[in-house]
Amino acid sequence: MNCQICLKELDDNNDLGYHSRCLKRLFGDPKVPARLKYPRNEFREEVRKAVKEGRMSISGVQPKTQMTLESPTGPLVVAKSGGEYILKPSPEDYPCAAINEHLSMRMAIVAGFDVPECGLLTFADTDEQVYVIRRFDRIGDEKLHHEDMMQALNFNNTNSNAKYDAATYLDVLNKCAELAGLGVALECFRRLIFNYFIGNDDFHLKNISMMHGKTIKLTPMYDCLNSEIYSGNTDSPLALSVTDNDDDLPYYGKVANGFYALPDFLALAGMARIKEKPARRAIANLVQLANDFIKMVYVSNLDDELKEKYIAIIQQRVKLLSLENRQVR
Repeated sequence: MNCQICLKELDDNNDLGYHSRCLKRLFGDPKVPARLKYPRNEFREEVRKAVKEGRMSISGVQPKTQMTLESPTGPLVVAKSGGEYILKPSPEDYPCAAINEHLSMRMAIVAGFDVPECGLLTFADTDEQVYVIRRFDRIGDEKLHHEDMMQALNFNNTNSNAKYDAATYLDVLNKCAELAGLGVALECFRRLIFNYFIGNDDFHLKNISMMHGKTIKLTPMYDCLNSEIYSGNTDSPLALSVTDNDDDLPYYGKVANGFYALPDFLALAGMARIKEKPARRAIANLVQLANDFIKMVYVSNLDDELKEKYIAIIQQRVKLLSLENRQVR
C-alpha cells in the first residue's frame, strides 16, 4: 500500500493510507482527517450553491471549489472565499482525473519543479478519491499578485479559444525572457517539455503564470495532468503551436505525423535565445526519469486501461525526445 500523498510505500502496520509527515506537510497537522465530512451528493450540492453565489470557479471541464480547515485539526470545509485549498473531484466523463492530476503533479516534483503540496482524499460515503492542492496565491488573507500568459501578453478572455491560438510557445518563452530573464525562459521551456512528456495537451496560456514580487518568476505548477489519455490526441499533442509556422520545424514539418521531437524543441530553444547545452540537458534529464515515472503509474490507483495508456505515451515520448536530426527521415 502506498501513501496517497507522496505515493511512496507505507509501513505494514499503517492502514490509514497516509504518512503522518505527509499529512502534516499538506495540512499543518497530521490529525486532519483524509476523509471529507461531505458525502458525494452533499458535496455536489455545496458546489451548486457555490456556483450560484459566485464563490466557485470552473476550469475547463473540471469543477473545483475552495476549501479551508474548520480548525487546525480539520476537517476541510467549503469556503465562502479565501480558501487555503482547492478541491477537485473527477468529472463523470473523465474517470480518475483526480488520481491522474495528483500522479502527474508528483511526477513534476520528482522532476524538480516547484509544486504546491497536494494529495488525494475521499468522500464521507465512498472511497472515490478527490484531488486537493494547497493554494500558492495566498499567504493568510493576502492575495499574491500573479498573471497568466493571456494577461501578460495583453489578450482578453472574450474568445474562449484565445488561450489556445492567441500566441505560440515561442511567444511565451520570449515574454518570460522579457519579464524575468533567460533563466525563467529556460524554466518555462522545461515545463513545456515535461507537459509534452506526460501527455498534457492542455498546457495553454492560462495554465502558465508569472508571480510578481521582489522578483518576477513562474508560479508553482498547476492544472497538470495527462489529458491525452482522454482526448486521444485527436488534434495536437500540444495546446499551442510551437512557432508561427510549425511546418518549418525539422521533425514536425518533415515527418508530418503530428508529433514533435527533440530537433523541434532544440530549434524552439534556439529561437528563444536559450543555449543548446542547457536545453539538451533539460530534455535528457527528463528522459532519464521515464522508468521512475512508469513505476509511479503502476503504484497509482488509475484504472488498468488508463495506466496502459499513460505508460504508452511516456514510452512514445522517450523515443521522440531521443531523436537527433540525422535520424529524421
